[in-house]
Amino acid sequence: MPRKAPTPCRHAGCAALVDKPGFCDAHQRESSGWQRDEHRGSRHERGYGSYWTRLRTRILTRDCGLCQPCLREQRVTKGDAVDHIVSRAEGGSDDENNLQAICKPCHAAKTALESARARARKASPGG
Repeated sequence: MPRKAPTPCRHAGCAALVDKPGFCDAHQRESSGWQRDEHRGSRHERGYGSYWTRLRTRILTRDCGLCQPCLREQRVTKGDAVDHIVSRAEGGSDDENNLQAICKPCHAAKTALESARARARKASPGG
């Protein structure tokens, strides 16, 4: 019986062919789900363990699952994530008053602004 033709690796841009659908040896880690980020540490090491999971559920319930920045703009949008109003990198805490439900587009925009501020702090003399 003839063997099945090899298929491309599922990793974007990889041209390797594999015998079974999936990832090549070089990209096999991607198929096993969440991995430790070698630069930032695991979610638990960054403070997002089981306590955060419970707190996140509490905040999403408190905010009725609605994006708070969108509500301030009088738009009703589902909040997918919980965000620190003042980021932890800028001195914010995990206090419930510093947390809000937020949608992905608002979260991406807010994170981009916070990242730009962080880069500016690094680039400034003595920063």
